Amino acid sequence: MRKRLLSGLAALALFYSGLTQACVLRMAAETDFPPHLILKGQDWQGQSVGLLRALAKEVGCELQFINSPWLRSLAQIKSGELDLVSHLSYSEARKTDFAFIGPHHIESIWLIGDPAKLPKVSALKDLAHEVDLGRIAELNGAYYGEEFELLKQNPFFARQLVSISSIQDKLALLEAGRVNAILEDESVLQYWQTHQYKNAKKYQPLVLVYQSPVYFGFSKKTLSRPMLLKLQQAWLKLYQQGDINKIVKGYQHNSAPELAPDIKL
Repeated sequence: MRKRLLSGLAALALFYSGLTQACVLRMAAETDFPPHLILKGQDWQGQSVGLLRALAKEVGCELQFINSPWLRSLAQIKSGELDLVSHLSYSEARKTDFAFIGPHHIESIWLIGDPAKLPKVSALKDLAHEVDLGRIAELNGAYYGEEFELLKQNPFFARQLVSISSIQDKLALLEAGRVNAILEDESVLQYWQTHQYKNAKKYQPLVLVYQSPVYFGFSKKTLSRPMLLKLQQAWLKLYQQGDINKIVKGYQHNSAPELAPDIKL
């Protein structure tokens, strides 16, 4: 009888230990991806940070930011070293590893460069045979839409691409003349210009490459189904309270659309 009582108490202790165990969500982050991820000293700020802090608070978790380039982050989600990434486009191939919470932003990827130094581009298809921009920086592991993926199979265009591993290299590469154009979200260029980054005013959107809603991608390997459902309900609650739109408007221009939840677990 005493042995059974001790076993029961031990099981109860383990149960309550599990309830009180700290919940930490490990998020991949790189510096200088404004207005979404901004590192000031030791403090992370930005649109994605604000949204995730509100979401983490709602589910009783804290955020841990881990510096990791984009392609490595995707691998770390699969290996269980990270719990989430930001700015993930939905695809059938990714749904095995990720639960998609959001969307939190409409990503508008443009070909960006100095129009005074580049030939005119009217449409993305022009790069298949008519327009040679020399060197175009693309982020390794990023998805820029089906049209772009097909275009990469064209030798004339493929030889113009320069694959980079870090988001923060793009403006520096333009400034150094190591590339002539980059693929970047329009909101990032607007931030560079609004905050008077060096020579940012001379760089302009040349042609729209891809536009898509982007999500927070949560790991199905490290997070249980009940936790993913809890995150889903928390996002819906924050949306209904107007908290999500309020945070977004703090970083985006007033024309940014309010995005209704479209969660894919």
